[in-house]
Amino acid sequence: MKLTVIGGGGVRSPFLAKSIACHADKIDLTEVCFLDIDENHLNTYGKIAKHVFKFLKPEIKFTLTTDKLSALSNADYVITTIRVGGENGRVQDELIALKHKVLGQETTGVGGFAMASRSIPAILEYCKLIEQVSSPNAILFNFTNPSGLVTEAIIKSGFNRQVFGICDAPTEFIREVARMIDCSYDELSMDCYGLNHLSWFPTFQRKNQDVTLQILSDPRLYEQTSMKYFEPELTRLLNDQFSNEYLYFYFYSDVALQAILLSEQTRGQQIKEINDRMFTKLKQMDAEVDIDKNIDNAFAVFYSHYLERENSYMKSESAKDKSIQKPLISFKEFLAVPDDSGYAGVAVDIIQALKGEQERRVIVSVKNEGALDFLYDDDVVEISCLASKKGIKPVHYKDIPDTQKNLISKVKEYERLAVDAILHQDKQKAIKALMVHPLVNSYSIAKSLIEDYELFPNTK
Repeated sequence: MKLTVIGGGGVRSPFLAKSIACHADKIDLTEVCFLDIDENHLNTYGKIAKHVFKFLKPEIKFTLTTDKLSALSNADYVITTIRVGGENGRVQDELIALKHKVLGQETTGVGGFAMASRSIPAILEYCKLIEQVSSPNAILFNFTNPSGLVTEAIIKSGFNRQVFGICDAPTEFIREVARMIDCSYDELSMDCYGLNHLSWFPTFQRKNQDVTLQILSDPRLYEQTSMKYFEPELTRLLNDQFSNEYLYFYFYSDVALQAILLSEQTRGQQIKEINDRMFTKLKQMDAEVDIDKNIDNAFAVFYSHYLERENSYMKSESAKDKSIQKPLISFKEFLAVPDDSGYAGVAVDIIQALKGEQERRVIVSVKNEGALDFLYDDDVVEISCLASKKGIKPVHYKDIPDTQKNLISKVKEYERLAVDAILHQDKQKAIKALMVHPLVNSYSIAKSLIEDYELFPNTK
């Protein structure tokens, strides 16, 4: 079985390579290909990913390529993780939003729309190629942000393969809670409903025993997990349901905006500066001594800069440090640390379940199909699903609190309009999409934003 990663030259490629390698036997992989159109990045981050994979799974063929056709030919599984426009695009998205005094976070509101307007056309071109040259039963796992919006666009474009949107925020929250209560990740599960980066987690189970109240009453919840961005009183107002960390941008939008305006750099500028510095050092090292011959030192440069990114996550928006500060480790230590079902874990769970090995519960973005009765069946939602050889079925949730229901409905209206606007290059629908989004909520601002982003310039 062949797995192809579109965007294999990204900064997170070494982690994705490790996760795939650790789970390769579970899904009978014989070939892995990392594809990227940026040869420089592929020959830098992709090289590190190649060494990670070859140390862990030397018997499996692993290739790096810029050739889309060869990469996708006969692929059984495809992961998309691309950033069209690179870090420069992200920075511009943020700065234009801030000019209008609205949040430009890359996956929510206008920042997410700008990113989607670049991501969706590029992804759909890959989808056409997948239909032409990949396996007839190929499965697409979309990691490209904004994941839910991109996944909905893929489905509504008429793509005739299975597609699932994957985000690591819910699974990362499970890992944080598992560490907090000192249990293994596999022992703990939670319910999830909503949209990508706009979801709630109403219950937790440990070995099929409900532990929701135990976790809610633990003061460490607001110190050692992403719930640190919220106050206990807010959780009570939300019917004692745990919040996806990205809901911070909705319930603390004024605080986040003010913090960003007072910060020396936006998050995009910060990431760009770190990545530029890291890439320069790695390229200089590669020129002096090939990365292939100096992987330990190359990984040290890579990982130290990566930690700088990770350990400063959400700091400029919330003025709070990350709950768990990751330590610096060597290449050998990185390889030795057990994989915690990270980036590829959910995809592997889905593949195993579809093969009929055992039913699994996963959190993915899929068509609603009645799971949330206040949304349309063809809306894409982020929700707990039961995966088996019969397919993937979303869990149906009733009695959703009105506050959650209203916000989900409002943002879903934006998502429908946004997908339609991007698929049909419709400027008026783009303006309407931003106008109804809670983080813009203004016709005049929405119209000005679309003009400043220079989106759909050839339409009225």
